[in-house]
Amino acid sequence: MEYGKNFTEMMKEFSMLDEVEGILLAGSRATHYNDKDSDYDVCIYLNKEISLEIRKQITDKYCSYMELNNTFWETEDDGMLRDDKIAIELIYRDYRLLDTMLERTLVRCEADIGYSTCFWANLLHSIILFDKTGKLHNLKEKYRIDYPKELKQNIINKNYSLLKLKMPAYYYQIEKALKRGDMVSVNHRVAALFASYFDILFAVNEMPHPGEKRMLKILQEDDKKIPMDMSENVANILKFAASHDDSLLLEIDKLVINISSLLKKEGVWEDWMDDQM
Repeated sequence: MEYGKNFTEMMKEFSMLDEVEGILLAGSRATHYNDKDSDYDVCIYLNKEISLEIRKQITDKYCSYMELNNTFWETEDDGMLRDDKIAIELIYRDYRLLDTMLERTLVRCEADIGYSTCFWANLLHSIILFDKTGKLHNLKEKYRIDYPKELKQNIINKNYSLLKLKMPAYYYQIEKALKRGDMVSVNHRVAALFASYFDILFAVNEMPHPGEKRMLKILQEDDKKIPMDMSENVANILKFAASHDDSLLLEIDKLVINISSLLKKEGVWEDWMDDQM
């Protein structure tokens, strides 16, 4: 794959730092879902922190704009490359922490609420741009494994409970928010509902979760195992949430019924799931 000159030279400079163990290109440019507006998602794995001064010296050379040390989610620098005016995101991570997180998910099979296997997908589907001692390559090989069956069931169980089964479920939170006329809360909970919904679907398909972009598109490709009327359900829920329409609850009911049918068909339905409130 060809990259712009400024991108290539900047990666070369980062790779020369003692603090850097490896550099991965992730996101759509690594998975070939990119378009002309896709940014560069770069993960720089460290053995110790790079000073802000050094990061500024490097990024100033190759970027026309740069926001240093954004820490909203992780430590990152976000800017715009000079040559092709494409956005770049530099995320700084501890290599050892990545291994710990992947072991938690893939060895201990601990599920999350939404996006359970995103870090796994990020590693597997990334392109190694630099690997000082082969640690990133070794980590990729270590976790190039079949989808753990225990993890699959744990993700399904944990996230299915929050669709409509338990008292704190999104359905009941949305129902209360509609009664209050609190549309900010409605939309917040709808987003959470979809996070759990898609976490279940990628687990059913034994696919590492690709993240928050293009989820419908990916699940519609090839012969994926998907619920009946998936696209229609999703579109209607978004439409009814935006229009403050009480039909939203009926559409969520349909979504839950359809995903339940899929779980039964795929043999991952458990008896306790029959206890609908």
